[in-house]
This record gives sequence, structure tokens and C-alpha cells, in this order.
Amino acid sequence: MTVPKFIQSKIDSFKPEFQDLKFNSSMKYFEWLKQTSECEIFFKDSGQDLLKFHVAKSGEIIDTDIPSLANIYNGALLLDNMELMLPGDNVLIWIPQFNEVSEIKYPVVKVKRKSNDDN
Repeated sequence: MTVPKFIQSKIDSFKPEFQDLKFNSSMKYFEWLKQTSECEIFFKDSGQDLLKFHVAKSGEIIDTDIPSLANIYNGALLLDNMELMLPGDNVLIWIPQFNEVSEIKYPVVKVKRKSNDDN
């Protein structure tokens, strides 16, 4: 996949900020997640494990709700503008450890933004 220049510049300037954080308790983790997550992106359930991304304001994916997927997705970069994302959209992400742009094959069914919980 040829990456457009505007996406490549976003990738080049991205530094995962939260990927290596550790928490003393799940309560502290969930408190941090609630404060840090700018939006939640819900995917169509087609029997897969990946149903949701929590995304920080920077576009960094900070949680998937499935611990076994954290090593793949946590610290990845959402390439789409989360303010413009709508149900039916497909999501592009950049996964740093694979240096790969990838499209999530399950469409978005809901976007819950911190600024507007009605989406």
C-alpha cells in the first residue's frame, strides 16, 4: 500500500506516549483510561475478538478491552480523524512494531466521543 504524504507525515511525527505505562491496580488503570480516552470506536461484531478501540486525543490507541490484543494495537496510531468518523466507516491505523498501515476489516458501528456522547 502506497501511503499518501499527509498520512506519512502523521506517522513520521508520531511517538507513542502511553504504550509502556504500568498501573498498580485495575481501579487506577480504569480511572486513567476514562480520563485519557478521547473517544471509543465500536466495530461491527462478526465473531471477532476486536470490538472496540479507546483512542487518546493524539490518535494513539490506548486500549482494546481484550488484554491479548494489547501487544498489537496499544500504541498504534489511528490515521483517520476521530471527529469525522461515522458508523459504516472503515478504520486505518499504523502499527509501529510492524511499520505497517492496516485497515480494520470490521466497519465502525458507533463512535462515542468524550466531547459528545450521543454519537
